[in-house]
Amino acid sequence: MTTHLQIPKEALIVGRWYAGRGRNANIGMWNGEDFLVLAEVGQKVGPGPREWVKNWSVKKEPYFQPDGGCFQPFKMLDMGTVSVPQGEGGYALEMSFDGLPERGL
Repeated sequence: MTTHLQIPKEALIVGRWYAGRGRNANIGMWNGEDFLVLAEVGQKVGPGPREWVKNWSVKKEPYFQPDGGCFQPFKMLDMGTVSVPQGEGGYALEMSFDGLPERGL
């Protein structure tokens, strides 16, 4: 098992996905300001305490720091790339993973 420390904010890369700890989810994409996470959100549809409808939505979670925020990124995820170029036979039937996030790159 490998232990990872929280990735410093200045080392995060816009558009990359990170595994970590968040309020609503533990995987988020860094947009340069916040982490975007997929989470269930509720909408009140009536006066009763249980009259809510839940749906999935994208929520923003700020980078965790001692004075606030809620998403702590620990590891950048390797989302892979399609191995065969578009337009060639076998396109999108396999993916390659370079493992760079394993080395922190």
